[in-house]
Amino acid sequence: MNRYRQLFLPLALLLPLVGLGLIWLMTDRESRQGTEWDVPIAGYDPRDLLRGHYVQFRYDWPAVGQEDIPIWSASRKSLCIRGTAPDIDSVEVLDISGFSEQMESSCDATAKANPWSEEGNDGLIRDRIYVPQEEGRDYDRKLANPRLQGIVRIRINNSGFITPLSLSFQPRPEDDSEQENVQ
Repeated sequence: MNRYRQLFLPLALLLPLVGLGLIWLMTDRESRQGTEWDVPIAGYDPRDLLRGHYVQFRYDWPAVGQEDIPIWSASRKSLCIRGTAPDIDSVEVLDISGFSEQMESSCDATAKANPWSEEGNDGLIRDRIYVPQEEGRDYDRKLANPRLQGIVRIRINNSGFITPLSLSFQPRPEDDSEQENVQ
């Protein structure tokens, strides 16, 4: 009896650690799956200094009015993204309650409300991205420049949840920067 206890006690203590390790590996693998898209951002206030190591922003989805996108995680809506990754051609708001496989097949990706979003809403309108401290001032300068458009590379995983990956900048088209200067 004592011999079995010496054999099975270490195994019984190791089993939860092996289980946690497997869960971690599966979660890590799932987080790396999905399609990456480039989404323009808007709504950054240049007077608002970087909060810690994060830039908070609002997505500027192409061809969708921001008022059409639900801002609560319990909403029954999702975003149908069409285009060739990473370039988005159009985005349409879909009602999940009337959602069918035919509608889903017409989408190149579907982004769903995330009840675990760190921004307190659904993650479809606002989000945040980590910025290394040594690059903070450079990001502040670029975000405040009206001639530059911030672009967030996101990943939409197999569950339809959005994860911001990186932040880059590109020159704004001439007509956009002229409109901002007029307003």
